[in-house]
Amino acid sequence: MSTPRPQGPRNRRQQPPHASNPRERILEAASEVFLKKGFDGATVHEIIFVADVSKKAFYTLFPSDRTEDGPKRLLAAAIMAGTLTMDGLRPQRALLQEAFDIASILAYRVMNQKILLAALTLSFHADARVSYGTPWPQWIEFNIDQLTKAKNRGELRPHVLPEEIAYQISAGWSGLVFTTRAIDGDLANLPERVSVMYRTLFAAIAQPEVIPVIDTSPNRGERLYLDFLREARRVVSESSAASLGGV
Repeated sequence: MSTPRPQGPRNRRQQPPHASNPRERILEAASEVFLKKGFDGATVHEIIFVADVSKKAFYTLFPSDRTEDGPKRLLAAAIMAGTLTMDGLRPQRALLQEAFDIASILAYRVMNQKILLAALTLSFHADARVSYGTPWPQWIEFNIDQLTKAKNRGELRPHVLPEEIAYQISAGWSGLVFTTRAIDGDLANLPERVSVMYRTLFAAIAQPEVIPVIDTSPNRGERLYLDFLREARRVVSESSAASLGGV
């Protein structure tokens, strides 16, 4: 049986980040300010100051009106578009494995990438959907699609409704992020808690014979994402070498 290629709301591969890039410096600075002061409390002036770029460079990269909310909406949209991706996800024999893998990858990333934590926080702003967009409808649709395919392949119990479980996954994962951060003060325990969440979920929805073949190790997301980064760097290195060789 062929394994389908993972599809999602933003299934594109990114190059490893380079903070020397002015645009990425601005996005990192915006993430820092948004996390500290929220979307409403952040100012363009502070973002420009933290990014250490000129006002001209800022508005060249993020052209908009000179109001406060116009540039901030562009920044919020760019933060979410550039971070909430399927990077690191690989096709697996069991679609439920892919469901866990993307959750585990994102847990590792949100623990280590301030910009991803900012994207998650911004996505829950009361006006996110109308102001700069939110990825949650697309993520829920992605989960519905994956779970529906998993059910058609016999991985789920007959009573399971993919639409209901998709909402539970999105709410449960994001809730773990915010609860862990609020109680612990950091996200060091997040991968373990995501692992427990999915083991509990699979015990309720998966066919018994499928559960033993799913790897829900807390560090699985870290392994997959670091493999992705190594592969991305290798491709960049080989491409650079080929370009130099052709000169």
